[in-house]
Amino acid sequence: MVKMNDSNRHTSSTIGSWAIMVANIIESYGGNSQAIFTSAGVSLDDLRRNNARIANPKLNEIWLKAQALIKDPYISLRLAKTIKPSVLDTLGISLSVSQHVYDALKRLERFAKYINSGREVIIKGCEEEVVVQVQRSPEDVCEISGVNIETLMSSMFYLLRSMAGDRFKVKGVYFQHEFFHDKKPFEDFFKCAVYFSSEFDQIVFEKQGLYDEVDFSNSVLTSTLDHWIEEYLSKFNVELISYKIQDYLLKHLAFNDIDQTNVADYLKISPRILRRKLTEEGVSYTELLDACRQKLAFNLISDSSISLSRLSSVLGFCDQSNFSRAFKRWSGSTPLQYRNNKLKCRK
Repeated sequence: MVKMNDSNRHTSSTIGSWAIMVANIIESYGGNSQAIFTSAGVSLDDLRRNNARIANPKLNEIWLKAQALIKDPYISLRLAKTIKPSVLDTLGISLSVSQHVYDALKRLERFAKYINSGREVIIKGCEEEVVVQVQRSPEDVCEISGVNIETLMSSMFYLLRSMAGDRFKVKGVYFQHEFFHDKKPFEDFFKCAVYFSSEFDQIVFEKQGLYDEVDFSNSVLTSTLDHWIEEYLSKFNVELISYKIQDYLLKHLAFNDIDQTNVADYLKISPRILRRKLTEEGVSYTELLDACRQKLAFNLISDSSISLSRLSSVLGFCDQSNFSRAFKRWSGSTPLQYRNNKLKCRK
């Protein structure tokens, strides 16, 4: 069902229509989008084909080139104001006919990887508010540019506004990256306080109004579109050899001594072909191993019955000090600090 150009396959990628929107905004500033995309080795014609995707490192490179040319710190807001459901392809249409804002948010949480396979949307709720976080997927190895995350979150907000009007309110918007200009345009756009250099990329919604049914909702259509997206994501992931490797590592890494040769044998290919295929997808075996170790470490760290020395051995580290350095790189804290904080939160 889904055909993808090999040059666009990558562990993390974004739907082609999103990149086309970036090209259009470059043109609106008088820039030459064709030249910028070509210099990054990306064909705009290929991106206009059905089901095309662009590797996230390429999209980040294009963003950097566009920013250097345009020099507008508020380009993300200008772009968000042009967003239409069709930019998000099938998912955008499904969002636009969701029952209410919370239903749309849950759909974003469920299908965020359709837009960007390197991002996850996590929804956390309490009695008075709903927090929507945009997080890097544990298996992703690509950073995302600040302007891209601004565009993603402001576009999400703008689509919800166009769908539900003033039925909902936002209490605060938080970005992890730094911003050295006036925040007021962002606060005018979101109609709330906006913070940079935050711990998370997130939007905090007031709970009131999120469940008000909106005009033109269509549960039959959303069900049909959701099924198509599920089929797409299932086939997309299975086709990527990096996905197969991650799946194998996550299932067998703990308590087993695994190297590239073991993985190649499992896939019934030579180590040389394995390396070549990963290069085509823009990721290395070392990066995948590191991402899988990270995911397993976060899953096991709260189990106090496993000593930290044992955990480092389970994950294949030669000694505990190497594990500690890796864990601090992943989380910003030592394994012991992280475990103690987790245990405190449970009490």
